[in-house]
Amino acid sequence: MAENNINNEVVNEANEPEKKGNPFFGAICALLCVAIVASGIFSFFNITGFMSSSGEDPQTDNAVNVGYNIYTSMVPKYNATKYPAGINPNLVKAYSVNNDVVGWLSIPGTNVNTPIVQSKDNNYYLRCNFYGTNTNYGTPYADYRCKKNTLSTNTVIYGHNMPSGTHFYDVHRYEDIEWYKQHPIINYSTLNGSYTFLVYTAFYTTGKVSYNGGYFFNYIYPNMGPVSMKGFVEQINQRAIYTTGIDLRSSDRIITLSTCTHSLDAACGMDIDGRLVVIGRLLRAGETTDVDTSKAKSNPDYRRPQIWYDKKGKTNPYAKSVTWQPSQR
Repeated sequence: MAENNINNEVVNEANEPEKKGNPFFGAICALLCVAIVASGIFSFFNITGFMSSSGEDPQTDNAVNVGYNIYTSMVPKYNATKYPAGINPNLVKAYSVNNDVVGWLSIPGTNVNTPIVQSKDNNYYLRCNFYGTNTNYGTPYADYRCKKNTLSTNTVIYGHNMPSGTHFYDVHRYEDIEWYKQHPIINYSTLNGSYTFLVYTAFYTTGKVSYNGGYFFNYIYPNMGPVSMKGFVEQINQRAIYTTGIDLRSSDRIITLSTCTHSLDAACGMDIDGRLVVIGRLLRAGETTDVDTSKAKSNPDYRRPQIWYDKKGKTNPYAKSVTWQPSQR
């Protein structure tokens, strides 16, 4: 299959657009964060058989309660595990429990502090927790095309926007510039290294081609070349909810965190199958994490999905913008 053709690259129904005549990508928010009327403290999700009435995940003990800051029930299986050469010592315990572990993601000052797994496709961990139990919660996971031991050009990680405050709930809060100012750093460890990213911006998109004038912005392609990256940066800048004063070059490596959001639904009068996407840029040699967040500025005219302009009766100023598709060039 041609990786640079989004209609031919079947990643999964949660992270790719719909195919023509087939709801290929349209059900993600129903899977990730759709509100379902139910009784109990977490009335937004139907999690039958996964959560106890107390709200705890029986597979992770109190991990959900503390926002995945501690995997209290991890029992290392050192004697039975064959580790990758040069494995990051901080990932030894997690890897011994689940050999699909490829990293650890943390955002200082938030509840995002979690192992990252990766499967042979993007379906398995959409509905499976870290310990192998089927659940609508899923587990934060890297795109199956990303490199396992190090960074891809674009390291893409997906997670559910949980109303309990876990998984990627705090990721979706990056739509607020004030939240960004308090949390401008993303830390990510792979099996063979540890990296720091500066948050570049956040943007909205939709999983439905029909809601975006027939075009899907393929922000989830991991292995872009420098020419492709230049076009990618242009697309991000059109959609940036705010600027941060951080620059982004075609030679940089980035991290992309993707979760679902309903923030544009009210304006559109419908569920638009929206995503909130956060882009981080790898810290360069000589840079520090001392970010001057006073440089951050809101962008009132950022590019929205076409359906937003249609429902508002507005003209999309980006409608004639050249559509971009990723490649390894």
